[in-house]
Amino acid sequence: MIKATFLTALVGVSIAGLAAATDLNLTLQSHALNHVVVGPGSPIGYTIRGELSDGASLGLAMYTFDLSWGGGSLGIADTPTSDPMKRFTNPQGLSNPAGYGGTPKNGRLFGLGGAQNTINNTVAPVPNGVVLTNVAQNGSPQLLVTGQFTTSYRCGTYSLSATNLFANVIRQGETGSPFWHVDPCGVGTIQDLTVEVRAIAPSTPTVDVSLGQKQVLRLNAGPNNAGRQYLVLGSLSGTTPGTNIGSINVPLNNDAYYQFTLNNPNSAILQNSSGVLDATGRAACVFKPDGTFVNMTANHAFILLSPVSFVSEPESCVVVP
Repeated sequence: MIKATFLTALVGVSIAGLAAATDLNLTLQSHALNHVVVGPGSPIGYTIRGELSDGASLGLAMYTFDLSWGGGSLGIADTPTSDPMKRFTNPQGLSNPAGYGGTPKNGRLFGLGGAQNTINNTVAPVPNGVVLTNVAQNGSPQLLVTGQFTTSYRCGTYSLSATNLFANVIRQGETGSPFWHVDPCGVGTIQDLTVEVRAIAPSTPTVDVSLGQKQVLRLNAGPNNAGRQYLVLGSLSGTTPGTNIGSINVPLNNDAYYQFTLNNPNSAILQNSSGVLDATGRAACVFKPDGTFVNMTANHAFILLSPVSFVSEPESCVVVP
């Protein structure tokens, strides 16, 4: 329905059945990166840029796509307030009834984007803008969408993904009299944003016992878990299949070291392994192995207690002599 609305507005200005000569490429990022590592419950700002695959047109005339976030629900994206993208949203352009930022449904966003006034409408209130050419031309990526979401409280890897991309471009040589002919635009590459939610940040992957080194494990269960009791557990026999505590699978195999960390919190080997998270949901634990750990790999993860409803990812430490 959203795409049909755009096509209805552009009736007569595209050539039915014409093969797309130009593709629209999309790049989804956060802080100019396609892969970010963050803590649970973190706010993430994202950007979506578009770039045409060649210079065979006068730039983007319209576009729309859907957006999904594997780690939860998405809110409406931002509405552009400056050129050139404000020419793609009401009243200068035409967007779907819920607006340029998409229609939220079942955690996803549908029909983000909009169209320029390529029909040169002067009769209806919308659209009423003047067309800008060379938007998102090859070599000049255009910021199409900005927005934000909150990461999951479940550790893992998630994607912000764009699907169902549909676009038109202004035909080369057009002057806008009496209107701007547009041609279909193909779907190019779509680079999703990958977000890795991790609750432990280790200070080092390796500890040298002969030098008295230690590994600091910075714990972060997110702001919603502030003030909760935590317990750090360990294993020397790997992370798969893990150990079940109720309905929670702790990614640590149940061995002698696991039992030691379970029954002897805050030991000299694993200091501050039990305590209360601060007002931001954070704490720090210190792994200081002795000679019995040499040439072994220790894995640690933490859980939240009363009830056990949160578990971190495992983080490893190689112990060398």
